[in-house]
Amino acid sequence: MRRLPLVIALLTQIALVVTASEVPDPWLTVAERTDFRATASYAETMAYLRRVESAAPAIIRVTSFGASAEGRELPLVIVSSDGAFTPAAAAATGKPILLLQSCIHAGEVDGKDASLMLLREIALGRRPDLAEAAVTLFVPIYNLDGHERVSPYNRPDQDGPVEGMGFRTTTAGLNLNRDFLRLASPEAQALAGLVADWRPHLHVDNHVTDGADHAWVLTWMVAEAPLLDPTVDAWVAEHLPRVLEATAAAGHPNGPYLAFVDWDDPTSGVDWADIQLPRYSTGYFPLVNRPSILVEMHSHKPYRDRVLANRDFMDALILEAGRAGEGLVRAVATAEARTRAVGAVDAEPSSVVVRWTTGDEVEPLTWPSYRTTTEPSFVTGSPLIAYHRDEIVPTEVTFRHTVKPELELARPRGYLVHAGWPQLEAAVAGHHLLAYRLAAPVTIEVETIRVAEPVLADRPFQGTVMVTDFVTTRQAERREVPAGSLWIPADQPDFAVAVQLFEPEAPDSLLRWGVLNAVFEMKSYIGPDRLEEAAAELLADDAVRAEWQAALADPSLAGDPRARYLWWFRRTPYWDERFGLLPVYRVMGPPLPAGEPWPAR
Repeated sequence: MRRLPLVIALLTQIALVVTASEVPDPWLTVAERTDFRATASYAETMAYLRRVESAAPAIIRVTSFGASAEGRELPLVIVSSDGAFTPAAAAATGKPILLLQSCIHAGEVDGKDASLMLLREIALGRRPDLAEAAVTLFVPIYNLDGHERVSPYNRPDQDGPVEGMGFRTTTAGLNLNRDFLRLASPEAQALAGLVADWRPHLHVDNHVTDGADHAWVLTWMVAEAPLLDPTVDAWVAEHLPRVLEATAAAGHPNGPYLAFVDWDDPTSGVDWADIQLPRYSTGYFPLVNRPSILVEMHSHKPYRDRVLANRDFMDALILEAGRAGEGLVRAVATAEARTRAVGAVDAEPSSVVVRWTTGDEVEPLTWPSYRTTTEPSFVTGSPLIAYHRDEIVPTEVTFRHTVKPELELARPRGYLVHAGWPQLEAAVAGHHLLAYRLAAPVTIEVETIRVAEPVLADRPFQGTVMVTDFVTTRQAERREVPAGSLWIPADQPDFAVAVQLFEPEAPDSLLRWGVLNAVFEMKSYIGPDRLEEAAAELLADDAVRAEWQAALADPSLAGDPRARYLWWFRRTPYWDERFGLLPVYRVMGPPLPAGEPWPAR
């Protein structure tokens, strides 16, 4: 892989950062004080953060960025040697703004305890370099309600903390790492607001992964070009390997995230395409021209080892971002300018990618698997792989880590969202997209999208039943768009978010999430006797008669009373022309003039 020569040997160097034995007893975290048998509760975490803030109020500010579904304040810790505790002040420093997020799955608590250890070193004045390097935003507990649902049985495949950890999902059963685009949860809405306000240049999503057993304690993944802007991708390609090398030098072997094609068969190869969907952090942040580094600590490693590795990774990342901060800030600015430019009024026609798929690039990956044996499972009767840690067996598999466009469409000049669809307005507002409310009706040439023949998933997912397939028809029409509709222009840095929300074929579009299921429902009908009369009148037209005779040649229509009914109903003036019509129109010609931004900013 182009980013880093893979290190598969177990390293023995001692971690470079202060160990627990050198920390004054009052400053030990719950994890350290219990010899990593326990993790801090929300109350204990907040108490510790307040102590950290009190020790260094000039450089550390503890606040919140919203509330969980149960009403708990979502903690945000801001670290800045310049005292830049607001988005405007942070931007004025010229330093990179980093967002380090933990506990999106609340049983995966490594990043939280690692963050507390880093914050302590900063507060005690022992690591001024970390405070000076960047403006760093710590979200130590994202899934806060799940975090408080503590049990030692929540993560059966995870090696500690043995006294218990939180639960994977929210109270409502939502997986927050499937909610970055849909924003079904108040937590995801709050995080989207945080991102919109602070515009961080780089995001880290701390997890703990299950699956195959191996010698790496930390695995990682980050989207690459062309999904990620090439300028930003170039910065990541140059600087992330340095972070990973520093992490390895501190005694923590690491390698790429092992997302196997078949999770039950490690020989099937690694493919990152699916974890770059917009529902995930790794797919969402590239839409706003930011890299998101997925950190997956290895669940089979002892909790102490995982926390220390997570700590040293974030330590090295903050320092590297500080050393190369000007380049990161410039790369993100260049990416945003490029997005604005291709959507500008005078821009040459271009395309937008609606859906990505696995790229053509294939290369070998050698990962440090433990020796394996395979036996029939007593439970399932299927083959069961057993890993034996007495021997590391370097194993080569195929590795696909890039994506390529699967579906591209002509880039619109913007979208018009028809008035009267509050769920669409909520998505626009939730992502803080630049939008304008039409003060008066407009009649305009647009590209409409009609959908039909929906296929629903056979089971619920994220509290809804997704639409897995449908037929799409697009055409140019001149339509009157009522006052109160929203105009979303293409010349804005986050326009790719709008594309993923509104283009129905996108993998996480609002249509696929079932938000627009009403468009599939027929709301008006005609009695069979009146339709018979209308059909007789229409048959007086030779063209209609010929079309009907041709249609009858299709046995699937000829033998289907409902299909015949709809064939004729569509041709009468009583047909509801909005049936199947998406309430989002693509403006392909001159864009609408900007008015007052909505919602008021």
